[in-house]
Amino acid sequence: MSASTSLRLFTALVLALCMSACGGSSGTDTTGSTASTGGEAVAAPAETVEETPPAPRQPPPASAAPRDVHLPPPTRISLRNGLELNTVAADRLPVVYVRLVIKSGLARDPENLPGLAGFLSDMLEQGTTTRDSAEIADAVEHIGASLDVVAEADSMALQIRGTADQLDAMLAILADIAMHPAFADEEIGRLRTREQDRLQIAYSDPSMLARREFFRLAYGAHPYAHVDLSTDSLARITRADLVAWHRTHFVPSNAFVVVVGAVTPEASRRAVERAFRSWRGAAVPAQTFPEIPARTGREILLVHRPGSVQSLIAIGNLTIPRAHPDFIALDVANQILGGSAASRLFMDLRERRSLTYGAYSGVDEMRGVSPFRARAAVPNQRTTLAMDAFMEHLQRIVHEEAPAQEVLDAERYLSDSFPLQIDTYGRIAWMVAYLRLFDLPDDYWDTYRSQIRAVTPAEALRAAQAHIRPDSGIVVVVGDANVVAEPLARWGTVTLVSTDGEPLTMDAVRAQAQPAQQ
Repeated sequence: MSASTSLRLFTALVLALCMSACGGSSGTDTTGSTASTGGEAVAAPAETVEETPPAPRQPPPASAAPRDVHLPPPTRISLRNGLELNTVAADRLPVVYVRLVIKSGLARDPENLPGLAGFLSDMLEQGTTTRDSAEIADAVEHIGASLDVVAEADSMALQIRGTADQLDAMLAILADIAMHPAFADEEIGRLRTREQDRLQIAYSDPSMLARREFFRLAYGAHPYAHVDLSTDSLARITRADLVAWHRTHFVPSNAFVVVVGAVTPEASRRAVERAFRSWRGAAVPAQTFPEIPARTGREILLVHRPGSVQSLIAIGNLTIPRAHPDFIALDVANQILGGSAASRLFMDLRERRSLTYGAYSGVDEMRGVSPFRARAAVPNQRTTLAMDAFMEHLQRIVHEEAPAQEVLDAERYLSDSFPLQIDTYGRIAWMVAYLRLFDLPDDYWDTYRSQIRAVTPAEALRAAQAHIRPDSGIVVVVGDANVVAEPLARWGTVTLVSTDGEPLTMDAVRAQAQPAQQ
């Protein structure tokens, strides 16, 4: 056989294989196209394929009845120096969280130095009498731990997390930071510079401006009015101020420790006693707070932010302390109003009216009276529509009993999301600290879901009527006064301030706008 003949045979074989793979043939078409029969085109019969009917959809199984979540009970003791220790033994992971809580926070700032406690909390990691900031960071990293310090209105928390075999080392670091801060002048200068930059950015944010002015109006001379440092107090803070505040408030009788993880209560006691055995101090003096301003009518404050294309709206009033018996019913009422993206404010202002990307409400949690606020950011030209919507829903929540299904949906949201909040030992440590800080009973979280689900529509309405006051509340708007001042007057007398909180008049605002328009 010649080479050319072999090549032709090989080519023919390849073509045949290709046609076979593609489903083709020389004489028939199984897809229903025409085939040649005696020179005439005859349609081949189409193949009938029986379709299998879809299986009927099965409904999801019914949910079981919601159950309360029972946390491991904390073992609570007092050490010889007066320091309280709470231990929760949980050995599923070889991890331990230690949380030291000082029962003084931003509300214990000196009257002339707002923000001092927050500044001090940032200084704690900047060095002790035996270690500088780099050595503290190295010591934490060396044992594979993490360290955080947070200051809030009523407390300051120092938390360290690591493996259980490093408990003594973690407590040694925590005790050193809490008991022996250096407050070195060089570190104070560095932090002061960082804080100047942070404040410049923070007070350009409409949300921060609204929060500052709302708290200032709501609380007056009460220390809760201080939401952050001021540039003036930042410049005047000295080492002596830090040492005095620390000496007064960082004492065992004003603190407690929470230990959660792979440790027994007895081992926890021995380790904490070793770390804090030399801690001493006098009792913290009782504090008398100034009276909070009383209101009989609505107050509207406009923070003039020239050139702003949006108005940030915050509406609310002061309500109740966290430990008040009405708090859970008020929380349910707030969930109906604006607690999530499924609540009335979001569904109306965003989904139905397209006024904003999000509208929410909430009640802060404090030892003293806590603020309620509803808020959203809207384009300037929609400020009036947004105010109408806010007032409509605020009036509704205090005058109309919510439908039973809506109350049930709100309770399900609060109840069903609760287990997701206790998924780490760190969260359990926070929850035990929460009980102690707000003087709640040890079984509070064990019955929390039941308490939520027990709120009736009538109880939610009564809580809203008692604690939400749209007719005598505070309205703070951050926006361009040239655009929104006149429309806002529809809801009451408008007071103008600058972004620095200084009083303004509309004449001054117009005068500022004229050079920009020329």
